[in-house]
Amino acid sequence: MNPPDPLDSPGGPASRGEFLLDGLNAEQARAVQHPGGALLVLAGAGSGKTRVITHRIAHLVLGRGVPASRIVAVTFTNKAAGEMRQRVERWLGSGAHGWIGTFHGLCLRILRRDGERIGLGAGFSIYDTDDQLSLIKRILKAEGTDGGNETPRSFLSSISRAKNALRSPDEQEHSARSPEARLRAQVYRLYDAALRRANVVDFDDLLVRTLELFEGEPEIAAGYAARCEHLLVDEYQDTNRPQYLLVRQLASHHHNICVVGDEDQSIYRFRGAEIRNILDFERDHPGAITIRLEQNYRSTGRIIGAASAVIANNVLRKGKTLWTDNVAGEKLELFRAPDDRTEAAWVARRVKELTVEQGYDAMAVLYRTNAQSRQLEEVFRRDKIPYQIVGSVQFYARKEIKDLLAYLHVAFNPADDVAFRRVVNTPPRGIGGTSLTLIDDVARSTGLPLMEASAHALDQSLLSSRAAKQLHGFIDFIADLLTRSDDAPVAELLERIVESVDYEAFLEKSYPGASADRIENVQALISAATEYAEEEGDEATLEGFLDRSALVASADEVGERPGVTLMTIHCAKGLEFPTVFLVGLEEGVFPHAMASGTAEDLEEERRLCYVAMTRARERLLLAHARMRRLQGALIPHPASRFIDEIPADALREIRDESAGFFGEWDASAAPARRGAAESSALRAARGVRHATAAVTPRPQSPPDPGDGFAVGSLVQHPRFGGGTILDREGRGKHLKLTIQFSDHGRKKILPAYTKLMVEAR
Repeated sequence: MNPPDPLDSPGGPASRGEFLLDGLNAEQARAVQHPGGALLVLAGAGSGKTRVITHRIAHLVLGRGVPASRIVAVTFTNKAAGEMRQRVERWLGSGAHGWIGTFHGLCLRILRRDGERIGLGAGFSIYDTDDQLSLIKRILKAEGTDGGNETPRSFLSSISRAKNALRSPDEQEHSARSPEARLRAQVYRLYDAALRRANVVDFDDLLVRTLELFEGEPEIAAGYAARCEHLLVDEYQDTNRPQYLLVRQLASHHHNICVVGDEDQSIYRFRGAEIRNILDFERDHPGAITIRLEQNYRSTGRIIGAASAVIANNVLRKGKTLWTDNVAGEKLELFRAPDDRTEAAWVARRVKELTVEQGYDAMAVLYRTNAQSRQLEEVFRRDKIPYQIVGSVQFYARKEIKDLLAYLHVAFNPADDVAFRRVVNTPPRGIGGTSLTLIDDVARSTGLPLMEASAHALDQSLLSSRAAKQLHGFIDFIADLLTRSDDAPVAELLERIVESVDYEAFLEKSYPGASADRIENVQALISAATEYAEEEGDEATLEGFLDRSALVASADEVGERPGVTLMTIHCAKGLEFPTVFLVGLEEGVFPHAMASGTAEDLEEERRLCYVAMTRARERLLLAHARMRRLQGALIPHPASRFIDEIPADALREIRDESAGFFGEWDASAAPARRGAAESSALRAARGVRHATAAVTPRPQSPPDPGDGFAVGSLVQHPRFGGGTILDREGRGKHLKLTIQFSDHGRKKILPAYTKLMVEAR
């Protein structure tokens, strides 16, 4: 059965609560009330663009009578989309916000519904970067080449660039001139064929194959465009060519398109983003209205003034003059370190000093490249400063998580060869290299996926008796998972996998003394599956959980663990922190040496600096090192030109070069102060919980069933807050509670997988 049409989702009753223009400034209100047609909202950093989008959606429904189901809003991260949905639901009620999500999420829904028209099977899988690299390595091995000077990752980058430019394998081969280009084109062709054979798409395909569907089936494209009465696009400056064409297709019927963006924050050209999409919007849409949001609500006056002075040096911009009513604030600190170790030590010292005023979670350290985190991590570990790195190994990219998801993937899509290879002998079950080589040979000779080739090899008695027995067991286990997936929650499927293959024992044996964190990750995955079921209710499916897992991005994990956030500036886009450290401000580092070739490259680096500076709300601290280690040698680096572009009166220079790598300092007062703040927060949370519980109607309570979850009990859920148990079914691990939450409506909860706290009577 096809999933619901993403543009025909049901909407709830509209609540005519507070007046939607309250609290908006004049330009925000103009954008919210725009009557229709093309609208470009140039939204400076911290100018309230999300407020404009969400208020406009609510205004269209409540003030103009547009059905919520005919409004589509797209952005770039799940985190941003989730925030939009929550805000809109304040006015329209749960589920009545139209379709709000990412470009990739929208295209996935479209392909799930209509992808069979272009040859995609109903159960297609999505490959992440690791899966893609694994496939490319297999292709290179099968072709008998190591790729020469190319790495699997460089082949993947070449394929991604080709897809974002909408070049097919045929076009890539036709334009190849050198032997290296011909090899890249050949790998692209084999890679594309392997994806189609395995009923798989990658992230680029979600966009490209949706365009393929629209171009090959114009009546389908017209149907979506007709139902998309109003289209709103966030972060329009980051759109690439496929996204630009998708936007044009969806807006082609009603022409009610509102794009919000900031050309000064266009920083993803390496991913195919085209700044011309926003610069040329008025040319593409004659008669378009342009509204500038220039009042900044996020940062202090000095931060805004400094960032504006830097970005004013760019030529490729439409121009805005940011201003703020916020306080002027402190001057920007600038530390000129003798070397990179001293730079890291200074950051750690200032972090500890600042914890007297704020928690570690309020601070972020931004850098140009991932390699710069090493020195920071060393000194943070030495000084016992908690931290999290965003954009390194994400939760869903960890081995144990990918192993368990691969079991689900191969059950959902038996043609998924990468998932099959990952788990057919994980944990080891006696299906070794010889058996897998034989299965590979059968697959190549028959053109079958590996799962079917395995069954064929068993039918033909091609394997040893021991390997055949183990392979039979594996295939039967996967078939059992598929059968159970129709009724059992995903959390139960994961538990069955972990128990049946004794996965925790495998982790303990594989990582002696270091398995605890990995086992904890396994439990966290089961919890994630439970949360998904709670949020989706009766709509929860294995397909939906796998789709959600595949679409998680780096920025979605910010704040998942306590501590100072360490990340590249690219990962920081869309985030904000009270205190931001920007390190490595040196020529060759930032701006990066690879970006010194053209004026356009340098302008993108300057936009990146502007983005970094405007992540700070209250305090911005800058640092550069005169000498930085490269392959063990200290290399001199002059200070970045971006420092020179900041007005001198906005800076306070720090020249304390005594804070060396092994420097000491006293921050003994910080833990007590932070602990007091945490206690206040806990007291406030308890107050809110009891206040919420007090207004929740309590049904008549039957006798206590003995597990503490009696009907009528008041409970506290870590995500949904306070609620009341209305009904219960099942027992033990299979106990399912129906709970009415004050702020999130009625949901079905599996307490075995959730930290559900029962209020004392």
